[in-house]
Amino acid sequence: MNVNLFQISGPSRSAAPGFQQLVSPLPGLWGDLSAMRRFFREQAIDDESCYGFLAPDFVGRTGLDAAAVAALVQAQPQAQAWTFCPVTLEACGQLNLLLQGEQQLPGFAQTAQAFFHSLGLELDVAHFLPRWENNVLNGFVVARRAFWQTWFDLAERLHLATEEVGNPLRQALEAGTPAGEPAKALLADRLASLVLALDQQLEVWHCPTERMPAARSLASADIAGLEQLRAAYANSGAAGDRQRFEAEVQRLQQSQPLMPATSLPSAAAISLDSLRSALQAMGGSPAAPAATAVPAMPTVPPQADNAAAQAARGELVFGCMTHVPLPIKFPDYVLPIYLGESQHDGALNLRDLAPEWVPYHPIVAGMLGNFALRRLILRDYPKIKRVGVCLYRKFISRERISGVPAEDNWMMDVVSDKEFARQSLEQMMEPGDQEFLVGKTCGFNVGGQSAGYLSHYALAHHAEDLLRFAAAATELGVFGKSEAEQFFNEKIFFMGGVEMGVFPAEFWLRAVGQIEAVIWYCVKHYDTRREGYQTRAWAFCAERLGSYLLLRELRARFGDPGYMRFFGQLNLITRGDQVKYVPSH
Repeated sequence: MNVNLFQISGPSRSAAPGFQQLVSPLPGLWGDLSAMRRFFREQAIDDESCYGFLAPDFVGRTGLDAAAVAALVQAQPQAQAWTFCPVTLEACGQLNLLLQGEQQLPGFAQTAQAFFHSLGLELDVAHFLPRWENNVLNGFVVARRAFWQTWFDLAERLHLATEEVGNPLRQALEAGTPAGEPAKALLADRLASLVLALDQQLEVWHCPTERMPAARSLASADIAGLEQLRAAYANSGAAGDRQRFEAEVQRLQQSQPLMPATSLPSAAAISLDSLRSALQAMGGSPAAPAATAVPAMPTVPPQADNAAAQAARGELVFGCMTHVPLPIKFPDYVLPIYLGESQHDGALNLRDLAPEWVPYHPIVAGMLGNFALRRLILRDYPKIKRVGVCLYRKFISRERISGVPAEDNWMMDVVSDKEFARQSLEQMMEPGDQEFLVGKTCGFNVGGQSAGYLSHYALAHHAEDLLRFAAAATELGVFGKSEAEQFFNEKIFFMGGVEMGVFPAEFWLRAVGQIEAVIWYCVKHYDTRREGYQTRAWAFCAERLGSYLLLRELRARFGDPGYMRFFGQLNLITRGDQVKYVPSH
């Protein structure tokens, strides 16, 4: 495992021996975020390496040089993130780092909460109580790509919020501390602590203080006492329990003072997506930390939660996207996600799970159901291993069922009510226990010759839409520096992308998060309006990006053509003798 350790500094300060130096282009405006955005946009990162962007005073506070950090990381190869907390009281003496930022800038916690709500994420800062070991700033974390990928999504949304003219958060994020550090930089520094706390699929190793020569710890009895007081407040949300916790912290400070809030180090980290909905899972009491509360986003009705409880098949959650009343009864383990006019009280609706996407249903279509399902999984099923996805009339089976191809699409077999008489839909949809279950691939033909994604898209749709979409994917780091060309020229295509089949949860959550980030960027930057069938421009682009991300994952894991072992059969549900495929609108 390669351990890449960096320190971010100004032009006149060198990194400590053993660390690679990154110069921050805008240290007074964004803290370390500018340097990290530039690094991850210009450098390719891989799954076999880990990356740390350590604080300037990391060595002095921990007593660990670069070689010692690398040795500790390599000794715990099973982890995905490694944290180094040099002063125990600085971590376990805080409810969370968003409230800690309030000490530097009054109103900061409210600004942070408003930012998360602007993304459709419920996070009650006053009642957000992660493990104290996760209360570390970015400059004390080393992690793999999956961690930075999640961090980057939040960081890019934060950066975008400060650039959007008319964004009501813009002024609040630019507000500065007495020392001149803006709220946006304070929030960027604390994003790593949120990823650590809320991405429950991450395996995190917290370095014991005894392994850090310069670290200052508390007696185990004091730590246990603070944990008991934190737990009491977590259970009750009562002001009295919080006051008792804070009083105990003040008592301990007399023997081991906390560093002043203004001297806490800052550092950054980066990467793309996997968290927006996990934040919803941590929403607690509706009380807000400031006098003017940010309105809570709508929550899923209790009846829908009961349905969701039946949808998890142990380690698998299976979702079905529909914008119409379901034409047939699906198995009990399949969870319908309702879009458009089919939404109704007591159901799992787009308007409840991802309300900010409701206005975009006409141009993003069924892909929005995947965004809603992703948020539901991160909120209610953070430990599941696989995700299954189907549409209200399309699903993938392990074996061919009818053997009758659809008249206008040979990739699909029609499955009619005649087949339902012989075997149940539950039997047909049973995915087995393999990691992937995907439809067979196909290719594109233009002028009698095999064609790539862009050539075919230009023939069937509007080329400028896919060009803009790929530019956004590059801008957000979904593609590496040279991958846009590979994407345009790719000749193997999965119909539906990641919207049909069964996938490892870690991959599917990441891929759908990446697609969501790209589409959000496009709808905010490009006023693309098409007519008729072409209205769903971003849905067509998303299908191609999903196909590309799936191919990239399968090739990396199993080689080409090794991934073909996971091919199943794409099926279209019909009635009677109907064999013609008519696309929905």
